[in-house]
Amino acid sequence: MSDSSMMPSALCRSFASILGGTAQVLNGVCTVTKLRTNLRPLIEGRRTNSALAIPQLFSFEDLDSRGNALNLGETVILQEEVNPFITQLRMRGIEVTAFHNHWLFENPRLMYMHFKSVEPPLEFARKVAAASKVLTTRTVYPTRTEGSSGTKGTRGTNGSAGMNRSRGTNGSAGMNRSRGVGGSFGMNNSRGCAVCSASSKSAKTKAAPKKSAKSRSVGAKTKAAANKARIRSASSTKKRSR
Repeated sequence: MSDSSMMPSALCRSFASILGGTAQVLNGVCTVTKLRTNLRPLIEGRRTNSALAIPQLFSFEDLDSRGNALNLGETVILQEEVNPFITQLRMRGIEVTAFHNHWLFENPRLMYMHFKSVEPPLEFARKVAAASKVLTTRTVYPTRTEGSSGTKGTRGTNGSAGMNRSRGTNGSAGMNRSRGVGGSFGMNNSRGCAVCSASSKSAKTKAAPKKSAKSRSVGAKTKAAANKARIRSASSTKKRSR
């Protein structure tokens, strides 16, 4: 019998009811799915409603004779919700096992948290439901102001501090039209060449008089030496004539 034809047990349905999700049997495991539909994120500037982007998933399996099971959970979470939610889970003895991102260039920033426990499934469900009260239920839209992350026109993507038209790339302090490269103090069409050229000409002009003075000094010494040689020669000729 396939999973699609398997009806969730009464325990599985109760588990889902506490968590506010939909019960189904996947690969023989009671699995509850739920979406945080109050989150309205963009990925690469495009609206997403995908279950891959805004999921909450819970499951239990391997129920023993004492009623304990392996309970697993995962939820999408906003950055500002991370610490409060972790605190609430740990207060209730639920172990947080992973915390990471799934996507790049999303707005608002989405993180994903995984957690687990070994205990009766309904106890796990009640604890998670109580801990989840710190997660916002208000509608959260992408931020569109300068300095936000993840969408075009904000920090982190095109037109922002992350990529083009930002520091470190074209049109900014990092590359063209910036200090140190084309259009700036360093290279083409910039003060770099003009100033360097002017400085070079000025330096050569200032150096020229020094070179000329040196030449005159050497010429004077040469003339003095030549005069001394003539005087010695004349004196020697007079002595011979005597």
